[in-house]
Amino acid sequence: MARFLRKNDRKAGMPPGSLIFTGQQKISKPQIRVTTYNDSSLTDIDMDEYKSITNDTDSICWINIDGVHDSDLIKNIGDNFNISIMNLEDIQDTGQRPCIDEYQDYLFATMKFLNTDNDEDRIKADQISFVLGNNYLITFQEQPSMIFDPVRKRLSKPKNKFRQNGPDYLFYTLIDCLLENYLKVIEGIGERIEEIEEEVLENPIPEQLEEINFYRREIAYIRKSIRPAREIISKTNKMDSEFISDNTAPYLKDLVSMLEQALDSLEIYKEILSDLFSTYNMSINSRLNETMKFLTVFATIFIPLTFLAGIYGMNFDVIPELHYKYSYYILLGLMLLIAFAMLAYFKRKKWI
Repeated sequence: MARFLRKNDRKAGMPPGSLIFTGQQKISKPQIRVTTYNDSSLTDIDMDEYKSITNDTDSICWINIDGVHDSDLIKNIGDNFNISIMNLEDIQDTGQRPCIDEYQDYLFATMKFLNTDNDEDRIKADQISFVLGNNYLITFQEQPSMIFDPVRKRLSKPKNKFRQNGPDYLFYTLIDCLLENYLKVIEGIGERIEEIEEEVLENPIPEQLEEINFYRREIAYIRKSIRPAREIISKTNKMDSEFISDNTAPYLKDLVSMLEQALDSLEIYKEILSDLFSTYNMSINSRLNETMKFLTVFATIFIPLTFLAGIYGMNFDVIPELHYKYSYYILLGLMLLIAFAMLAYFKRKKWI
């Protein structure tokens, strides 16, 4: 499956707002987890099937859906929370470009979660969608992950910031987890790139060129996945939204520096890989030049020797010194003398 651009053939000819899942189904059955909390209490339950949820204004409800391939489930949730059919379509379109938009009843956003394919050591991006309301937050993930486990752990502790703030603070912390994950993924790739850099300088081999090209593709894929996040964070900070409180707004501004750090690191590693590609080619060319230099010197020395051998190897009956007793030894000595004289000359000219 294409990583940078995927054609939605399944949606060809369908009217706008058609709920059709586009992507790779990663779990057999969607998993629903509902966490309701306030300053003094917390309930956390797993639901076998979705039922209409009504939440009182005194509690915050976090609904997490793992698996977005079930169109009926997505539609039921949309009807329950009055989510636009166009946003529901975006939730099921896993190739959707990350974005954020504000509507009358909620704030809608999509971002990418990066993880590593253990079989191929490639970076994969799963889509995560957010629907933020006045007293609820709904998250849609392609498959279960542990990326939000630290948030759940902090949420389980009574009398902390989570319990004292609204769903917008929860929204901020989840995005913070995604950005932390970006830095973690980039750090892991960066360590290997720096190792390759040392290896190329010490002993360049063809396998390193394959790795350089591999990580160039991975860096490009990561940039495609997280670069739109800059627009999301910037737009969130600029919008005067009723769903983002004045208490949470300063925290969202702090996300800008974290995202810029991730993007700066990507640019640095992109440049390192480009330099490594050039360094590898220069090293290989240098080796080739040394080899050609040796062969040229070797061939040049043997040109006069071959000339002498060719003359005395001709089949004429009368050749001077042909029957002389010491002709063979004289010719060998002359050849050695010519060879050493040429080596000395090359050495003096600093050609070798």
